[in-house]
Amino acid sequence: MKMTKNNKKKILIIGGVVLGILLIAFIILFVFPAFNNNKYGDRLDDIEEHKISSSDIDDITSELENQEGVKDVNYHDEGRILNFIMTVDPGLALETAQGYSSIILDGISKDNKSYYDIQLYIKADGDSDVYPVIGYKSKNNDEMTFGNTGGSGE
Repeated sequence: MKMTKNNKKKILIIGGVVLGILLIAFIILFVFPAFNNNKYGDRLDDIEEHKISSSDIDDITSELENQEGVKDVNYHDEGRILNFIMTVDPGLALETAQGYSSIILDGISKDNKSYYDIQLYIKADGDSDVYPVIGYKSKNNDEMTFGNTGGSGE
């Protein structure tokens, strides 16, 4: 007791310094990484090894646009997801439109198909009871599956 009474100021200063160091360490380890501009974190670390060339995308989109009933095809990627948006005639059979997904899957290498998720949005160029439909292929699967097939989804 006598030692703490005589060294009260020193103990408070040492305690404050230790708390300050802990606070600085907490800020450096937990707060600063939250301000990182990369919203994907380390999920895209090896994306450079899995680049899909713009000519491959152009080949896929032009082949899709040449199919019967297809009006327009747009593409954009978002991280590890490849998005294709295909606008079709409202009277195009659903099975036919879904079959066009094989053009996308055939145009992408096996290595890249196991790295990227692929989405195909099929929408009608007008009123339709069948469209929109969304196809999705996970990087872990070989085939594209479709949801919301027919109906408005309401």
